Amino acid sequence: MSWVWTIPLDIKPSHLLRPALIRPAHLRVIVPTFCDWDEARITIDSLLACTPRPAEIVLVNDNHEPDLPAWTRRYPIYIVNYAGNRGPSHARNEGVRFDSGRPIDWLYFTDTGCVRSIDFFGELVDASMAMPRTTVAIAAPVVGVVESPGTTPINYFMTEEAILNPPRDAHGPQAIITANAAVSAIAFRAAGGFNTAYPFAAGEDLDLGVRLRHLGPIGWAERAVVQHRFEESVDDFRRRFVRYGAGNAHLEHALRLLTMRVESITAHKPVLQRLADIQVGAMQVGYDRHRAELIERLSCTNLPANPCPSTATTCIRGMS
Repeated sequence: MSWVWTIPLDIKPSHLLRPALIRPAHLRVIVPTFCDWDEARITIDSLLACTPRPAEIVLVNDNHEPDLPAWTRRYPIYIVNYAGNRGPSHARNEGVRFDSGRPIDWLYFTDTGCVRSIDFFGELVDASMAMPRTTVAIAAPVVGVVESPGTTPINYFMTEEAILNPPRDAHGPQAIITANAAVSAIAFRAAGGFNTAYPFAAGEDLDLGVRLRHLGPIGWAERAVVQHRFEESVDDFRRRFVRYGAGNAHLEHALRLLTMRVESITAHKPVLQRLADIQVGAMQVGYDRHRAELIERLSCTNLPANPCPSTATTCIRGMS
């Protein structure tokens, strides 16, 4: 699995933190859920099966309705409730703010519908031991559930094209993907948490990741893999990348980047080129629409009408 994109930004740490070592006994898992209780249960079951198990699992209810499924009351987890749907950034911040009274040094973020092997946290800890002590976050792979290229083409595409790898430069990951990322609690607070100005689940994790990289390196744990079963639907695939394109536009504006509009993609495997072309078209729709909304809503006179293309972004394939 190789890296396929980068954020056109030179990220140099302004100062280095020295977080505590990552240990499951002082680690909290945070899972936001919105209209996907069944997928949330899949994730929770996977986490509870892990050995070692994290100290805390916090499920954040970001639904309009306050009612909880009966299974949540039987599980050894914490539930965070608040009024209404506030979005993934707000949900994760609330999961961090929750106080159980237990000392928590690291925060692990994942999504609903994600599964992992029972030794996942052992792999995460083992990988962290080889990282610099100034490491502020750890990113790790997210792959699809592939039965065969023919029967699960979208899961095959998401895996082979490394769609949910975080952006990378010569110094390692530039950011995190919140389907599978651990963040030092002191670094999270120093970075200011997730930016709730992102109105959707796209770009908000990259935004936080860039701010974390200013505080220290982000490590890569190759063997700490999470599997996510993507829906085998072209319509769902297209909607996902419309959202990712909008996330690109929001990230571009928030970080004052050169254009993050994707122009073309050459798939690693020719058989996947059709899906790559759909991805590009969908991301362009999402980018163009959201950028126009930003200009209209925020009167962003500092955003040029025709931004200069950046060759650094021509290899972008996706974002969480």
